[in-house]
Amino acid sequence: MVTRKGFFVCLLLSLLGCQSLFAQRIINELESNTGTNLGDSMLEGDSLDTKKKAAKKVVPADVRSWTIDPDYGNPTDVDVDTLHHHFQNSDLPEGLIGEYNPLGNIGSPRLSRIYMNRTVGSEFIFTHPFDQFLVAPGDFRHYNTKSPYMNLTYNWCGSKQSGDDHFRALYTNNAGKRINFGGIFDYMYGPGYYDNQATSFMGSTGFGSYTSDRYDLHFHYTHNYMKLSENGGIEDDQYITNPEGMAQRYGSNDIPTNLSDNFMKQEHDIVRLNHRYHIGFTRTEGDSTDLHDVFVPVTSFFHTFSFESYRRAYQTKVANNGFHTYQFLPSDTVNDRNKMLEIRNLIGVSLNEGFNKYAVAGLNAYVGFLHRTHTMTDTIPGALHTRLSTVKYDENDVLVGGQMIRTQGTWIHYNADVKFVVAGDNAGDMRLTGRGELNMPLLGDTAQVVLHALLSRENPNFYFDHYHSTYAWWDNEMRRTTQTRLGADIVFPKTGTRLSFAMENLKNYAYFANNGTALYDEEGNITSVSNNVVARQYNDNIQIISARLQQNFKFGPLHFDNDITYQTSTKEDILPLPKLSTYHNLYLSFLIAKVLNCELGADMKYFTKYYAPDYSPVIGQFTTQNPNKRMKIGDYPMFSVYANFLLKRCRFYIQYYHANQSDGRYFWAPHYPMNPSGIHFGISWNFYD
Repeated sequence: MVTRKGFFVCLLLSLLGCQSLFAQRIINELESNTGTNLGDSMLEGDSLDTKKKAAKKVVPADVRSWTIDPDYGNPTDVDVDTLHHHFQNSDLPEGLIGEYNPLGNIGSPRLSRIYMNRTVGSEFIFTHPFDQFLVAPGDFRHYNTKSPYMNLTYNWCGSKQSGDDHFRALYTNNAGKRINFGGIFDYMYGPGYYDNQATSFMGSTGFGSYTSDRYDLHFHYTHNYMKLSENGGIEDDQYITNPEGMAQRYGSNDIPTNLSDNFMKQEHDIVRLNHRYHIGFTRTEGDSTDLHDVFVPVTSFFHTFSFESYRRAYQTKVANNGFHTYQFLPSDTVNDRNKMLEIRNLIGVSLNEGFNKYAVAGLNAYVGFLHRTHTMTDTIPGALHTRLSTVKYDENDVLVGGQMIRTQGTWIHYNADVKFVVAGDNAGDMRLTGRGELNMPLLGDTAQVVLHALLSRENPNFYFDHYHSTYAWWDNEMRRTTQTRLGADIVFPKTGTRLSFAMENLKNYAYFANNGTALYDEEGNITSVSNNVVARQYNDNIQIISARLQQNFKFGPLHFDNDITYQTSTKEDILPLPKLSTYHNLYLSFLIAKVLNCELGADMKYFTKYYAPDYSPVIGQFTTQNPNKRMKIGDYPMFSVYANFLLKRCRFYIQYYHANQSDGRYFWAPHYPMNPSGIHFGISWNFYD
């Protein structure tokens, strides 16, 4: 019988076997301590014919990547992911610096504790907690490479009964200078260290691009399948907080959980396309020894299209065990389903930045149409016995948007973007974002000041107004939420310092709340609380203030990185935030034999106590805690020790995670403990051929 690790090893070997000649070249390269980019100096002493033959064999390992603005299609260059720093944390559900509250297992629902880092996701709200696996539209990467490029990454921990595996393969290739195509396969699987919390996610993507002077096209199609076991948290927190007081000792997998045989399934099909046609002129550049013609785009016409289909099911195989008080559909088993179809079409025009000395900024504008169809369970009114049906809600909106952007130049960059819904079901919605950047020479380096602002007035997500299921049911008419934010970042690269400040005011904040009922014993003590969920809106103002310091120190090979965030909310019972959330990383960085980059260190994640958001399996969302039975989590430093390496094109690490497990306070969310201590391992290898 093949184990899960055996399967991945076989898969990895088979992929390598398909490129056996290349693998042999890699081995020779490592042995000789040479790279693929051989310069002429490497061939001195050979004949001219030998030089020509050797030059023909050389394939430049040159890969460029960029993201595409999901509205305007503007490209933004990003680095190819080859850094080994923080690689040991790249696959943890709590994030690189422990800034998320997950449910524990890899890929499980999570919510950022850093409020200012929370982003607006898809209208299909059920995807929001899964951003460890799902890729946001503006973060998807396109590539251009002079030689075929492939990256294989594999992370694992635990045993076949617990822990997790994550395998990701990326392949991209160019057909000439202009056409690129590729694919991504992403498989995330974790039985989990606690019972009934398994995750099994699989995603596959095909992408392509065509880039030229006159015409650009970017396209990708993604299919995701996700399955998650919902356990409702552990049955009694004392299994963690007071294990000595329990009748017997329990391993993490033996701790009873509130739910069993409860599953969430999601399936997505996503198509995104952007293409642009440029009109401009040709001018001659260079000096007398190197004159060449360069096309200068003046005006661009663009079209953005997306088709997104989302399906979610919440299923149980056993009758309600009292976890919920109310049941709106008469059945011992549950098969709740939600669907959303979204089609979005934008057409626009751009006046490009920099085509002459007076065009110091680019101007973009578009008009578009958005259609959504939401489908969910319903009942037939007046039926003698309640009969199930489905109901559809259609949304149609006419959109307009505009942008002023400056990316060229040395001193000042800015981006102002405004979006309106001018007609349709959400007419009156608007969102204005702005970012300005000033670069100043200081102490032999360039200091940077960044100002950013946000003003929005938008209807809450559709599912705050309508949701029908076995254990949760509402139809509301919520008011528009107004959000106003001002912030600034100050960066001093020479001292490794980054200061961030932000203030936000929220009015008509929409949220989910646990309003389950309490059961009492004869003495009036609460014995249990159910876990009903409702959508609510707070119609007054909430203020959030945040300050963040990122300071890195270096003393020879010794590094000490720090990330400290202070934040406060004026309505902690509705929008709870920890006052302090920190990450500290102490490590030695050095080089062995001039080829092996090493980082040996330990890191710590910590946040102060607060009434952290609870989690509702029924809707797959984080909620406020039930006021009848609240618990604070936090004030627990989690330590891990690691060794992180980079050898040529290969990154790998070994980590002893949660090395200090002993204190009974380790929870990421109420009733969802942190994973126990254990060995984690990961490897990522880049291939250019």
